[in-house]
Amino acid sequence: MVEAHLFGFGGALWLALFIATRTPQRSWLFWASITSLLGLMGFFGSGVLGGEGLNLEQLISLERSFWWSSVLPITAWLMVCSLIHQTLQPSIAKITKPERWLVGILGLILIGLGSFSNWLLNYAEPVLLASGSQIIGTGPAYPIYSAYVMGCVSAAIWHLVASWRIAETGMARRSLASLVLGALGFLIGTSSLLARLISMSTWPIFYGYVPIFAGLLITGFGLVRFGLLLQGQNVLRDLIYSFCEISILALIYLISVNILALLRPSQLALLLACVIISHTGLDRGRRWLDRLFFSRAEQEARSQSREFAIALASTPTPTPAPVIIDAKPDKAWNDAVRRAISGLKNPVQLAQNPLLSSALVSNIVQSKTLEDNRLNRSAIARELLLQAIEQLRPDASQALGSGDAWRWYNVLYLPYVREINRKTAIDWLRRGLSDPLIDASVLSWLADIDEDTFYKWQRRASDLIAAQLWEQQLKLLQAIVE
Repeated sequence: MVEAHLFGFGGALWLALFIATRTPQRSWLFWASITSLLGLMGFFGSGVLGGEGLNLEQLISLERSFWWSSVLPITAWLMVCSLIHQTLQPSIAKITKPERWLVGILGLILIGLGSFSNWLLNYAEPVLLASGSQIIGTGPAYPIYSAYVMGCVSAAIWHLVASWRIAETGMARRSLASLVLGALGFLIGTSSLLARLISMSTWPIFYGYVPIFAGLLITGFGLVRFGLLLQGQNVLRDLIYSFCEISILALIYLISVNILALLRPSQLALLLACVIISHTGLDRGRRWLDRLFFSRAEQEARSQSREFAIALASTPTPTPAPVIIDAKPDKAWNDAVRRAISGLKNPVQLAQNPLLSSALVSNIVQSKTLEDNRLNRSAIARELLLQAIEQLRPDASQALGSGDAWRWYNVLYLPYVREINRKTAIDWLRRGLSDPLIDASVLSWLADIDEDTFYKWQRRASDLIAAQLWEQQLKLLQAIVE
């Protein structure tokens, strides 16, 4: 059973690191998921340590020290399911918030009872098995713990089923269905293990762990695919790729050392942890090395290239948006154009912009007979935006002006194309720096603008570009319809 515990320990650790490295925002859902996975790491890790032939005193110390891992994962998992339900149906918060508080308090009480008393596990009277070995038996209050586990799993399944029923998109419903399936795996596995422990049965414990492992994998894939943790990113391909990579590496290392019988179970777990941490966190390690060998500009370029590769994996080629013929652009279109302009120098941000799925971009991809991928769509979107910004220029001269006629052009061209913002202008003026294409009067104009006014002008200018692009798309769609 050591191999099974190693598998569970490694799977929980890898999934926790994957979520941590791919999630840009730290929400309550994120922390609940990480807590649940850390609890599973403790649970399976204690099983690895228990496979080293400990004596009775060591076994009792191990059980007391890691009893929290028998309570925390299921408690945090219920909170995850509750938060998913609340995210899809905010009105349920009046029920879910008290529920999370109650479950958390009961979980802390059970952790305390199991760690410091004989009520849940009877440390004072070990059970002698037919094989001659001794195990820690259950205490008089153990049925309370069993009821708590079954209640948490049942409530989690209820939240997931309710979330599935109100989910609006097909992908969300499929992901929630996989979460329900994973929760059922946990229910079957935990029920089997609890029944085996209470009845002191001798049937193989492996039968209880199989559905738990299946539930862990299915739940992990479903949770990440659902996208709540990753703010809408579809990282299924990246998830499967990372899982296969880590699995191959772990098998190579573990099989190699296991054949030679060089390491104890705890040392194998440590080796597995090192493999998973080093390879899952490889990009962060590369950033540290970049600081030693590359300039700041080169560091940013290398970091962006790695982030762009992740973005390509987590955001597949966009499908064309539905054809909507409306005289004026809606708020979503204006917001997408505004974010795309601010991301002209950020390939990662631009690669995930909804503008890439527009009919305008799709038509250019087809007309230029380019391969339809996110990289080409990003390049086309950037070219469209640069052309639109140039159309705001009041005259054809290369030198910039500072009058009212230049207002819309300057507030977009200077910060997003030339990367010269108000602070940069103030610094240049103070240090006497200049640019062949930018007169000192333009820098003074930029430095003197009130910050609120500057942002209002930027919004107005981006809305003008959004209207221009929308008009181009309307003409294209009308031509297609005709």
